[in-house]
Amino acid sequence: MLDKKGFDKWAGGYDKSIAESSKGYPFEGYYDVLSAVQSLIKEPSGKRILDVGIGTGLLTNELYKQGANIFGLDFSEKMIIEAKNKMPKGSFYNFDMNEGIPDVLKNNKFDYIVSSYAIHHLRDEDKIKFIKGLKDILVEEGLIILADVSFENKEDLDECKIESGYKWDNDEEYIVFNELKNDLLEIGFEAEYSQVSKCAGVLKLKRNR
Repeated sequence: MLDKKGFDKWAGGYDKSIAESSKGYPFEGYYDVLSAVQSLIKEPSGKRILDVGIGTGLLTNELYKQGANIFGLDFSEKMIIEAKNKMPKGSFYNFDMNEGIPDVLKNNKFDYIVSSYAIHHLRDEDKIKFIKGLKDILVEEGLIILADVSFENKEDLDECKIESGYKWDNDEEYIVFNELKNDLLEIGFEAEYSQVSKCAGVLKLKRNR
């Protein structure tokens, strides 16, 4: 698992490296995954969207072009520079999601909170804690949409792990929907999961109370 310095070094070549490695684990179907998230954002113009782990802005740049107000959070300063170049009118915050949400955002309300290929940096118990904390900054009818290396069940994860061989990263903790859905229900979210590629999917969360 890369640390902050690793992502800083990767920032300049990130977009190109993704384009060159979007087959097989971990980035199989990468652009399809991003498109699946974008398709869930209805009429993005004027919507307030928080992108957690924004990276170089590949996920939300298209929404920005359609008039969305983008707020980006990332622990890599170099990644934020790349995102700012794409979205000069966006608002960006250098902050580690392991510490939750920065105080400067806690009085905000967002129509959508999205994230791509970032939530695996949190352990499962910390994922639940982090998602629970997002309720306070989500509008009543808002959506949280999480895209990442993820699986419907443990059997699918195990199969992907075997097929991936030495490429598999044992330091990362991927979402297994069947193992988290009850926890998500308990913290107040209806959850829907869609598998997009062999090793990645989209988790959509809506308040149930």
